[in-house]
This record gives sequence, C-alpha cells and structure tokens, in this order.
Amino acid sequence: MRKAIILASFGSADDSIREKIFGKLATELQKNFPTFEVIQAFTSNFMIRKLERRNIFVPTVDAAILKLRADGFRKIFVLPTHLTAGEEFDNKIKICAADDVEIVSPLLTNDCATPFDKKVFATILECYPRADDEILILIGHGSPNRHNPVYENFQRLSDEILIGVIESTDTPNFDDVVAKLPASGKILLAPMLFNGGVHLSKDISDTWKNRLIALGYEVRVSTNGLGAFEKFRALYIEKLREVIDFGRTQA
Repeated sequence: MRKAIILASFGSADDSIREKIFGKLATELQKNFPTFEVIQAFTSNFMIRKLERRNIFVPTVDAAILKLRADGFRKIFVLPTHLTAGEEFDNKIKICAADDVEIVSPLLTNDCATPFDKKVFATILECYPRADDEILILIGHGSPNRHNPVYENFQRLSDEILIGVIESTDTPNFDDVVAKLPASGKILLAPMLFNGGVHLSKDISDTWKNRLIALGYEVRVSTNGLGAFEKFRALYIEKLREVIDFGRTQA
C-alpha cells in the first residue's frame, strides 16, 4: 500500500524560511520514514497566491490529498506544523480527515497537561536560553475571532517565564504581560511560533520590543522561529511516529 505524509504549514513567501525550516523538516521526515512519500502543503491561500506569481506552486492540504489519491496513495498522514488547534487547523486541516486520511494533532493539547506537552515546553526553553538576569517572554499568535486557552494553560507550567499573544483582542495580550513584569529589568523576547516570519520581524522585533523599551526595559529578541531548531523539529517526527506505530499496533 502506497503511503504519504503531508507536511502542512501556514506557509511563507520567504525562500530562506521555506528552505531552512519547512524544507529541513520535510527532509528529516523523509529520512525517518523512507517508505512514505513526503510532500508539503500550505493552509494560507494568501501565501500560495504570492508564490504562484513567482511560478512557485505549493498545494493546499485538500488539493494535495486529491493529487495523492489520484496517484494511487491509499494512506495519508497530515502532519501540521501549527502549534495549537486554532481556527487555521480546524478550518483547513481537521476537516480533511477521512478513512484514508489521518490528521495528526498539533503539538500542544488544549490543557497542556500531558507528558508530551511538558516535553514541548522543556524543548522550547532549551531553544531560547536566557541569562540569569533576563525574563523570557514567549509570544504566540493568538486569535482575533475566538479565544485559544492553550497559551494561558501553557503559562501554568512555569511561573519563571511569561507568555503573551500578538493578537491584541486575545489574551494574554501586551498589557496582560506587562502587568506581571517587575518595574524594570532585562527581557528576552522569543517567538512561540514555528517559522516566525513577518510576526517575528514586525510584531515581536518591532512593536513588542519598542513598547517594552519605551517602558524602560532592556530588551533583546531571538531571531529564530522554533522550526529553526533541530531539537524542536524532532518533536514532530516523534509525534508522527507514535501515530503511525499506533496504527500498526491496531492493524
């Protein structure tokens, strides 16, 4: 039976991000699952259209599934790089589930209480080492339309760091984070995002950093999204392997 893995990401029009983050994970998946076909798909129609104007073609998840079926693949695993089960995951990936299509859940569960959740947390801290006198602030995406409890639940794993979201209408937002900070000190801002992209270069490195500096803090920013770290990408491979091996056990 021909089997395939679809690596599903929000997407990026940045060539270096696609090569150094998405491309590396795709290569690592192929190495770890040599009997599977590995392809990439994006969930952002905006990113797909931007690439099409440059004659670079990346399918949507549903289009990738149709193509694989037409090519004779009978078992497809969709592995999302989305960290949480937000609207993008629900509306673009989860709805593709079928008898021959298994959707791997995002890295973080909503309650953030499983052993794997805690492993993800520990790995993120390893990716963003901070000095003893620095406060680490992880910044996730958040949602403009519905509240995602993952960030607040993730915060409960440690009171030594702070977590905020970019979307000002979601929580914990900038003001929520500042309310928990000491009056002054050093801060390390780091993206709780797979590839960072424009959110890292503008929302975090510009908006959040400058607002904190204006309040008197000394701020530095990690310039890498989590997908840039091999140890973090390995979490996706581990999660997928558990799903595939479970299916083998049940067969």
